[in-house]
Amino acid sequence: LIENPQKKLEMNKFKVKTILLTIAAILISSVAVYAQEASSVEEAVFELAKKYEKTDGVTCIVAEKGIGLSMFKTMFRDQFGKDFMKGVKSITVIEYSEASEETCMSLRKEVDVFKSLLEEFDLGDSTNSFARSFATVLEDGSLSDFVIIIEEESSKMFMHMNGKIKVK
Repeated sequence: LIENPQKKLEMNKFKVKTILLTIAAILISSVAVYAQEASSVEEAVFELAKKYEKTDGVTCIVAEKGIGLSMFKTMFRDQFGKDFMKGVKSITVIEYSEASEETCMSLRKEVDVFKSLLEEFDLGDSTNSFARSFATVLEDGSLSDFVIIIEEESSKMFMHMNGKIKVK
């Protein structure tokens, strides 16, 4: 599942801004959500990555420990801040920009599993053709799981971050 994360995950500034806006929406909402078992969320994410890893036009990257996770954290540190990334224990990215429309539709449908595991947040008027966000918000305002799915004309990406993520 782990490939060259630096080569496969070059995010443009627009994607980063979209992710930051999503985090801001979560902070503004600040709905108290009961913590779910992280293992069930991680299991669902891992199964999703495993299912699509050999699909044409799809690249799956799972970074849990070591240099792969460190590279991701370094890449995102400037956009999200050191404190935000400090608590991240794993990052999973499914990039499917080159996938068939059938694969895209299937992946969108599979994301519904997170409705029963996490709280879904309304992204408001999104400029993306498809965008959804899920998270578990802990009592102290931090996140234990963060899932975002963003599709634009030329870019389609699913991302999950797990850990105790400080968003303040």
